[in-house]
Amino acid sequence: MTIRLRGIAVAVALGAALPVLPVFGPATSSVAMAAISPQAAASSIEDFGNKAISALSEPGLDRETRTERFRKLFHEGFDFDWISRFVLGRHWRTASEPQRDAFRDAFDAYVVATYSSRFADYIADTYSKQLAASGEGKAFKTTNVRADSNDDRMVVISGQIWRPDGPPVPLDFRVRVDGSSPQIIDIAIEGVSMAITQRSEFSSVIERSGMDGLIGELKRRTEQVTASAR
Repeated sequence: MTIRLRGIAVAVALGAALPVLPVFGPATSSVAMAAISPQAAASSIEDFGNKAISALSEPGLDRETRTERFRKLFHEGFDFDWISRFVLGRHWRTASEPQRDAFRDAFDAYVVATYSSRFADYIADTYSKQLAASGEGKAFKTTNVRADSNDDRMVVISGQIWRPDGPPVPLDFRVRVDGSSPQIIDIAIEGVSMAITQRSEFSSVIERSGMDGLIGELKRRTEQVTASAR
């Protein structure tokens, strides 16, 4: 699967066994674990995914509206603060508070611009019609859920997204279930963790150019994506 398809799959997922991700703060005991069962989390993620795909594949939707819908859905379904800390790794601890704030803003803009654009390129205005014609009841289906043996605040939810021009795209979500609602913290495609991939890339940029260099690079990439979408 190409990097482009990975990006598309992540974008479509908004609407497999994951590598173990370190967490921030002490793990809770299984007794204190969330009020959300693995099965309830899987159902919630499936509903969220189909809600997102429906909202973002509405025929005639302009890019600006799609981008804003994507932004809202991203913050509804993903634990952005956790992801922000994780992808910076040890650099989070050494960054100043203004740098952390600037990074979060730049990272948020980068994710929204990049994946909403890829979603628009992939879905276009024909996806919902093709899905209906296929006889498939749902664009996104969960296929399995299991507890994360390394952290009882997490579950791993497997699913797949229907595609009009090929077999379904398999995805694995790592989901926090220790809050009032399930929150996605990572997506893996063919076993490749998006969070770990970005963490490695960001660390390389910081080693070369520092935290401010990473922030500047994210802003530059966002501007490029925005300009190409006009």
